[in-house]
Amino acid sequence: MNILLMFGIFIVLLLIGVPISFSIGVSSLVMMFIEDIPMTMLITKMFGGLDSFTILAIPFYILTGAIMNSGNLTERLVGFADSLVGHIKGGLAHVNVLASMFFAGISGSSTADSASIGAMLVPAMEKEGYDKKFTAAITAASSSIGPIIPPSIMFILYSSLTGVSVAGMFFGGMLPGIILGVFQMIYAYVMYDKVFTHKRDAQGNIEKKRFSIGNVWRNFKKAILVLVVPLIIMVGITTGKFTATEAGVVAAAYSMIMSLFVFKTLRVGEIGKVLLDAAKSCGMVLFLLATATTFGNMLTMMNFPKLVLGALTSLTDNGRILFLIMILFYFVMGFFMDGTPILVMFAPAFHNIAVSLGFDPIWFGVTMVIAVLVGGITPPVGVLLFVNAKIAKISFDEIVSAIWPFVAIMMLVVLLCWLVPPLVTFLPKVLL
Repeated sequence: MNILLMFGIFIVLLLIGVPISFSIGVSSLVMMFIEDIPMTMLITKMFGGLDSFTILAIPFYILTGAIMNSGNLTERLVGFADSLVGHIKGGLAHVNVLASMFFAGISGSSTADSASIGAMLVPAMEKEGYDKKFTAAITAASSSIGPIIPPSIMFILYSSLTGVSVAGMFFGGMLPGIILGVFQMIYAYVMYDKVFTHKRDAQGNIEKKRFSIGNVWRNFKKAILVLVVPLIIMVGITTGKFTATEAGVVAAAYSMIMSLFVFKTLRVGEIGKVLLDAAKSCGMVLFLLATATTFGNMLTMMNFPKLVLGALTSLTDNGRILFLIMILFYFVMGFFMDGTPILVMFAPAFHNIAVSLGFDPIWFGVTMVIAVLVGGITPPVGVLLFVNAKIAKISFDEIVSAIWPFVAIMMLVVLLCWLVPPLVTFLPKVLL
């Protein structure tokens, strides 16, 4: 009964417009009062939710993304992606997806990806002749690859909540992230003639880009010092030279040095603004994490994991079907909440259920995180939809009308991970 009351308070607060962090915190505080738990436990639990060496990685990856944006390093990634796939039917749409995959290996954040890639490519795609709705939708969808291809802030969060290896999660997300990008590019190729108005030269002929090895090489030389960031991170983690958290420090320091002294696209006087922007983003994420951790602890104290396991096993004793039900639960929750609180509130309970059923924790964790990330591109609260609708200067309803095929593609990848565990587990077993 108390569990339903806590969820009820949380939902009512959300409906009347209270920010989600405060909705979670207030509902937890009310339940502490009802359960006769000292109010000081709220502060203790909030601090405890952040007092983790693993969580320390999140600010550094956010800072890396902020440096990349301010130092205009994203342009080099887009240029290289354009030289590789810009000549293919659906060129700039493919560039959009491939650039997001490159950027994913550096920032680990879908919002940072969407803001940087979107600000550059959405106007370019519109000028080239792409439909505005499709342009905004594919940018939002490709940005969701950011937290799947390592490094990933969401994988770091999941690891801190459940104790699953961060390195294992990183490598487990590589193949699903690449597959998702390829599927999005295939869809862009198929839809090209419906969403693109051909650009013609002065003689009325359709303009076409040509592939050039020389152009690829020139752009590769410009981008190589940026592309080396994910290589440093993954090689360092694989060889045991540093942890995922230390890799975040290395990535931030490397990006700062490249922007200041090598590319000289960032001035010393701009560092303060970069740090302030990163601090604002960190503040929002970490406060949400702190309150959601308290909410999750209250659920555990009220035996929520046991109740959920009992309810699920009453439906079926087939472990894989139970896994599918949990995926669908996360998918539905994504329509109403951001991915971070969903993970913090439910991941520990679902992880314990997965362990009791004998599932590989990396396979389960990566699949569930991808399921949560679908919420970023589903209405009515999909943050990537709002970001890209604003960039493309279209209404929210317009981007929603074009996003559903990409939602279906992302859920297809989730189901492939569920059906074929080696898609997730192969690289961790080989490399770790």
